[in-house]
Amino acid sequence: MCNVFSTIVRVSRSLALVRLLIGMGVLLAGPSTALPQQGARSASNLQAVREQRIGRLRQEVAELLRRPPLSKLRVGLEVLDADSGEVLLSHNADAPFNPASNTKILTTAAAMKLLGADWSYRTLLLAGPERPQAVASLAPEPSGPPPPGVLRADLFLQGSGDPSLNLSHLARLARSLARAGIQRVEGDLIVDSQFRSLENLDRGPGPALGGGALLLHRNVYTVRVSPSTEGQAASVTIEPRFPSLVLEARVQTVRGKRARIFIDHARHHGRLVVTVRGRIGARHGDLIERRRMPDGGLMAAVALAQALADFGIELTGQVRVGSPPPGPLRVLAEHRGPLIEACRVSNKDSDNFVAEVILKTLGGVRFGQPGTLEKGVRAVGEWLRLMGLDPARVRIVNGSGLTHENRVRPVDLAHLLRMLYHDLEVAPEFLQSLAIGGIDGTIRHRFRGASVGLVRAKTGTLSGVSTLSGYVGERQGVLVFAIMVEGFRWKRLEEVRHAQVLLVESLLRFVRQGGETSVPPRLPATPELPEAAADAVDEADPV
Repeated sequence: MCNVFSTIVRVSRSLALVRLLIGMGVLLAGPSTALPQQGARSASNLQAVREQRIGRLRQEVAELLRRPPLSKLRVGLEVLDADSGEVLLSHNADAPFNPASNTKILTTAAAMKLLGADWSYRTLLLAGPERPQAVASLAPEPSGPPPPGVLRADLFLQGSGDPSLNLSHLARLARSLARAGIQRVEGDLIVDSQFRSLENLDRGPGPALGGGALLLHRNVYTVRVSPSTEGQAASVTIEPRFPSLVLEARVQTVRGKRARIFIDHARHHGRLVVTVRGRIGARHGDLIERRRMPDGGLMAAVALAQALADFGIELTGQVRVGSPPPGPLRVLAEHRGPLIEACRVSNKDSDNFVAEVILKTLGGVRFGQPGTLEKGVRAVGEWLRLMGLDPARVRIVNGSGLTHENRVRPVDLAHLLRMLYHDLEVAPEFLQSLAIGGIDGTIRHRFRGASVGLVRAKTGTLSGVSTLSGYVGERQGVLVFAIMVEGFRWKRLEEVRHAQVLLVESLLRFVRQGGETSVPPRLPATPELPEAAADAVDEADPV
């Protein structure tokens, strides 16, 4: 069921090619003949049935818009046939709305298109020039080349901003050295988290081009504090777990249900020490705190040093954050992080940090490092022009949608989604990056029963804003939709989400009523559905 969209993409493209060839006269078997009268009547009847079905769909959707909670909110809606592009529903579709995390659709699609869906981040483990033996070793051996298994050089870890980099990837770099027979490194392990050109490493590391090149575990560690009995120490754990990440916990369990916790981190003797102190009420429940370090170099340095030790590689020098060794540098091991993996995290889980990294990556690759949000936004505008849309109709200031400044029109978003659906370069990867209704991502709990696996969409949530855009359908056909709602208080969010689910399930029922949803001819211009009253958007802090 999960692969039905890939099948639909292939089938729809085949049908489109057949129609194109027919239009060119390639598939005509003989001279053109008039359609028999009975066939003409049959086609006319099918069209009449189709118009009746579309009419019922419009009535059903109009009724949902007239009922609470949507009746008093500002709603924008556009629904297209994915194959023909026929507009089935349109309501406030040309008005600008806050897309919230639907912004990630633009960020990831632009990155896939402009960089290529097969583009990858690169994380390199490099060796500097060979060090003099007297400096490299505390117990010098006779001069000459190093014995087998000994590397007399500094190691340097160079990143490119991979937001999916984790401990297992660093372990693979260390394993590559072990498989090459290296057992001892007579030098330092150096990390500095700066971007650099990866093209001329044989001449040296090159100038620093801005920070953020190493993002191990997204530069985040998570602390969980669980109360015990009153007067006893609380249970404190930390993720990710590796020996060089040391936890020092001094949290007391006290009476009541309040908590006051302080968390800090610092480097100490080659280790990263996280200190957790404070108190937590016995009736509080588990407390989970995530902390982001401003620079991932420190965490990456201690984690890689531990990985080297785990694979039996002795490091005689220091583990430090600092400038790279002089050139020439040579690549000892490399990890590639596919862009599509980052896009899946961004879209399925709606990870704001990853989306911002992707936008900066796009800007840095297109217009030079350091990558910035401004350069990324400029690149998205470049992509919009490539897709035939005037960038002036879209206002984007970041890549995640975590702002009340972004603006997108439902009609533009729906048409962009349809073009992506038919884009041979990005369609399979882009569709796979979206959450699947009832299965994974941010809509794993929304579409159940007969709808499971038949919706691929991106959600968006801010204070007073809820969006849902994507694709719905099965073998009978696929519809593209963009639903944007504004003007509600936070306590009504679940009601709004439920109403959006009902709208999408109406589209799915329409598809299941017959298999001709993608068959021309086109209907006359689609009338606007009844207008909904708009309340002021609550500009509270985004959530």
